[in-house]
Amino acid sequence: MTDKFHLEFSGHPDLNLRVKMKPIQFDFACQGAASLAVSDVRLHFDQIPMHMRIPFLKRRVLAGSIGPFGVHLKPFDVNLRAIGVETRGTIGREETELHLQGTGACKAEVEISGKLPELKRR
Repeated sequence: MTDKFHLEFSGHPDLNLRVKMKPIQFDFACQGAASLAVSDVRLHFDQIPMHMRIPFLKRRVLAGSIGPFGVHLKPFDVNLRAIGVETRGTIGREETELHLQGTGACKAEVEISGKLPELKRR
């Protein structure tokens, strides 16, 4: 004997989510300092002579100079040292809430078929 079964079912679940949050407090602390020491800074200006020959001007030489300029900087020191910085605060309020609502839609179909052995009667 062959039998078939066909089932259909569906569901529409509702999802309701509600979250309440208390204020979040935070503390932040940092310490540091910096110092910079620069030794002598010297500027000097010199002229740099320049001679230029231009081939199509038949051996004419242009004379001039570039400058004056010059910079001299001796090494300098940078030191880092500790100092204090502190921050405190609160994120959020007492009434902070989150509401989430949703509706689902599910549908399923199942078909079962099979052979059952025949019953022998006495």
